[in-house]
Amino acid sequence: MFNILVTEPEYFDKTAIAKLKKLGNVTAKRMTREELESTIKEIDILVIRIETTVDASLLGKAKRLRIIGSATTGLDHIDLKKAASLGIEIINLHGVHTKSTAEHTMALMLSLSRNIPWAFEHMKEGGWDRYKFIGHQLGGKTLGIIGLGRIGAEVAKYAEALGMNIIYSDPYVSIDKFKKVNLSDLLKEADIITLHAMHTKETDKMISAKEFGMMKKSALFINTSRAEIIDETALLSALKEGRIGGAAIDVFPKEPFTAKRDMLIDYAIKHQNLLLTPHLGASTFEALSIAGNEIADKVTASAKKLIEK
Repeated sequence: MFNILVTEPEYFDKTAIAKLKKLGNVTAKRMTREELESTIKEIDILVIRIETTVDASLLGKAKRLRIIGSATTGLDHIDLKKAASLGIEIINLHGVHTKSTAEHTMALMLSLSRNIPWAFEHMKEGGWDRYKFIGHQLGGKTLGIIGLGRIGAEVAKYAEALGMNIIYSDPYVSIDKFKKVNLSDLLKEADIITLHAMHTKETDKMISAKEFGMMKKSALFINTSRAEIIDETALLSALKEGRIGGAAIDVFPKEPFTAKRDMLIDYAIKHQNLLLTPHLGASTFEALSIAGNEIADKVTASAKKLIEK
């Protein structure tokens, strides 16, 4: 029987937890870093999401850990090199968050284009200044998608249904249905730019001051991908100096995002062209249920192989 720790239990439904309980003793609890460091010594299987950082220091305290199951696509929150050196198997997911993230991208796009968050705040204060919140329709606009993988392709499908013109930049994908361009041309041509690339050495801070400077002054920029792909300081400068029209950001370099007076929040409080959400791309009940149960199934399969050995 295995000792299993689920560190973000609110993201795993009863069915997923029940599957894990068949493998052994399950502790499903939010923990402080100190509690996690103390508990990890007795854990065989760790089941997490993005908010649990598994760094080299934590792994060094894991005496029995054999499997880490992360109900995420990305693995930036795990020290993969250290885990490999300790013989710990890493399990993650592919594709289960596609629709939820694509839908959130469209929600941000529409909210930013139509000034919805600020119009709502205005009405809550008793206002009815419609002229102040005149926006732009998406139909007829050019959408530039950076990275046309699963999520990028889903966004393209939704955007096409709204009558948008789709262009994309991706060195690894070619889809004849949409116009493929290089990154520079995409930045210059697009009315709205949405980022759906993986974070790698090649894409680290790929969108910085130079790239923001290529965009139209009216351009809207959206990131539901990875925070490290953009230079936040350059984004803030572009907004302050009016070099782009607006931005919507769902991902941040350090999560959970706890800073009360971060530079982006300071700007967003005073301006109506920056929309921030707390990494909600994958946060739908449907996506969470699918992800939790799929990771439970994968962990179960790997655990059974360990038993057979």
